[in-house]
Amino acid sequence: MKLFTTFCCAALALCGGAFAQPSADHITVRFNTPVMVGETTLPAGNCDIQVMRGSSDSIILILRSQGAPAITALASHLSGSDANAGENASVVLTHRGNALQLDQIMMGGHTGYQLNNVD
Repeated sequence: MKLFTTFCCAALALCGGAFAQPSADHITVRFNTPVMVGETTLPAGNCDIQVMRGSSDSIILILRSQGAPAITALASHLSGSDANAGENASVVLTHRGNALQLDQIMMGGHTGYQLNNVD
């Protein structure tokens, strides 16, 4: 548990440079190490994350990192206390083996998304 907490704190520190774009459904974060999204690895560096809503209740996240192809990921809307991220945008990373896995994205204003990772 202590290791998980350490990684969450590191993720928040990594996202200290995150800033909200004019659109509330777009953020840019900087990862200091590679991060897994599903089975795909995003390289270290800046990553643009955009939320796209489908015709149904599906939520698609598009992640773009320089020097890598765009990645799409399905997500679920976090509600209630799970989305209580305050006013600042942030991401939550979890430890998966020897890699960091993108788990949640908090857009600020109590809006959050849980990635539907396939394990």
